Amino acid sequence: MKGVSLEERLAAHVPTMTSRRPLRRAFAGSHTRGLRARIERQLDDAVQIFELDRLLYDIEVEAQREWLRRLAAFDAYCAKRDRG
Repeated sequence: MKGVSLEERLAAHVPTMTSRRPLRRAFAGSHTRGLRARIERQLDDAVQIFELDRLLYDIEVEAQREWLRRLAAFDAYCAKRDRG
C-alpha cells in the first residue's frame, strides 16, 4: 500500500463530494422538530445498530469457539480410533 494515500484507498467507500453536500431540505423543518431531537434520534439509531452488531459479533465468536471445541474433540476421537 506504499504510495497510496488514505483518500485514494477510501474513495471506493465514500460518496463523491457532490453527493455529500448537505441539501437545504435536510434542514427544512428542523426548527419545528428541533435539530437536537433529530440528532438524538439519529444517535439512538446508531447506538441500536452498534449494539445489534456487537450482539451478533458475540454470538459468532461463541459459535466459532464451540465449533473449534467440537473440531478438536472430533480430531482426538479420530486419533484414538486410528490408534486402536
